[in-house]
Amino acid sequence: MVLSLSLKSFVAAALALAGTASAASGNSVSIVGHSGVSGQMMFLGASGKVYILDKVENNPVQINGHPAWAVEYDYNTNKYRTMAVRTNTFCAGGTSLGDGRWILTGGNKAVKHNGDTATPGAGPYDSYNGGHALRFLSPCTDESCQWVDKSSNQMQKERWYPTVEPLSDGSVAIIGGMRDGGYVTSSSSNEPSLEYYPAKGDGDAVYVDFLSRTVPLSLYPHTFMMGSGELFMQANRETILWNWNKNSETRLPNIPVAPRVYPASGGAVLLPLRPSNNYKETVLFCGGMKMTNKQWGNEGGPSVMVTERDASNSCEQISPMSSNPQYKTVDDLPEARSMGQFIILPNGKLWFGNGIATGTAGYTSDSNSVGQPVGHSFGDNPVKNHYLYDPSKPAGQRWSQVGKARVGRLYHSTATLLPDSSILISGSNPNPDYTDNAEFNTEYRVERWYPDFYNKDRPSAKDLPSKFHYGGTAFTVSFNSASDAQNAKVVLIRTGFSTHAMNMGQRMIELRSKVNGSNLHVAQMPSNPNLFAPGPALAFVVVNGVPSQGKFVMVGNGQIGSQPTHPDSSL
Repeated sequence: MVLSLSLKSFVAAALALAGTASAASGNSVSIVGHSGVSGQMMFLGASGKVYILDKVENNPVQINGHPAWAVEYDYNTNKYRTMAVRTNTFCAGGTSLGDGRWILTGGNKAVKHNGDTATPGAGPYDSYNGGHALRFLSPCTDESCQWVDKSSNQMQKERWYPTVEPLSDGSVAIIGGMRDGGYVTSSSSNEPSLEYYPAKGDGDAVYVDFLSRTVPLSLYPHTFMMGSGELFMQANRETILWNWNKNSETRLPNIPVAPRVYPASGGAVLLPLRPSNNYKETVLFCGGMKMTNKQWGNEGGPSVMVTERDASNSCEQISPMSSNPQYKTVDDLPEARSMGQFIILPNGKLWFGNGIATGTAGYTSDSNSVGQPVGHSFGDNPVKNHYLYDPSKPAGQRWSQVGKARVGRLYHSTATLLPDSSILISGSNPNPDYTDNAEFNTEYRVERWYPDFYNKDRPSAKDLPSKFHYGGTAFTVSFNSASDAQNAKVVLIRTGFSTHAMNMGQRMIELRSKVNGSNLHVAQMPSNPNLFAPGPALAFVVVNGVPSQGKFVMVGNGQIGSQPTHPDSSL
């Protein structure tokens, strides 16, 4: 194959970047590779493999005679394999299914240069409308797997910016989005409904009034499954519990200070679920942007200047299933941030990185926009410091700095946990198409953050099972000393689907355990599948805050459907 001059330069840059990684040290960040396509979406799919997706745009890397917008990235070799996707995955949603597959939902119309609408299938990008699309991947380690993106796999509704939440039977809820539009949604472009894959009942989408009331900030709502089986939902300033069996809602207090959903884009995470507090759910929000509905403007952009407006530094948390759920102010962010992202570490601490100090998510092609974009970007001043939040520490002592990024990560950035507890960071592209001559260019450099324990001796994961059940017979993890057993725990993490400062489906659960000498007797998963939906996960043994290498495991029976449950394990 003869490379064009621009592609030759692109490949040369990729090779140069591959040589910039330095030996890993604790709380450090290295540039480790080149993603091929910009990382608007990313997830850990199999041992050694992360899957990265972009919107349809003029990426220099080609597949089948047109630009690629999907790759399989090997985080051990830092090489990528291009993958064919038929439809436009721009601002899609995704998560894992109970049978081990990953689902990718929705997107935008077929486009040509500058993101302008194109005839489906036409050049130069050869893409099709992704608004109704359901795409599937069964991750692999041998480079044999491909995305399944067929015109016959369709949602009931067109959805751009939908959230996807795993459910207790291994199915998923596909929530909200819009049919068309731009910066924010409107009553005419909004899609105020949810639907399921596989379909439930009569298969029709279910109207959710909450998604109408929260316009213009109803896109990518924050959702977390509760142990009760209800869905916690937060958008604009509203918060509800949605009963998906009865199609009814219970209103909770409004979130204080600032909106947290796109394009305010505050960080949101379900704190680790632990037996010490009976698996009580608490949701933490940090950052975002405080503006009124009027100031957020319309599909074309904000009605006020945003790029010099400070993001919020506030953090609030709520325990939705408590007897009187209220938002509670907790330690402020060390630096105000929009598009900051939480990643749960196996020791229960929360990494927080990416994002900007001023402005919001989103971009525009209108250089005269009152939002005063920097180039195309409605965000400015990337924040490069990484922090850890330790929810177990006293108030006022929960944040600590743990390194600094080499690359600013603005709109369309991603991050995911890897099995060695490092974090892979990719993306940033606040532009309508591939751009290499702007203030904030299309970003392909991949970084890796290493925790402080990275080079310490790790516990062994050899005694962990490869399948976890809901209740049933406990298992035993053996240690070299009683001291190690006394300070050990077993945790499971679903790493989630990363996009737009979210990791859809991300959560961690600690299993009950009991020490007997140098052995740790460990319970199976709680018998309630609502606490941790079935599907793929990473399992860790953690001793004195230092985790083993994560083991890829399956929770549940590996099928979509009602899960077998047994009495909680006896220890």
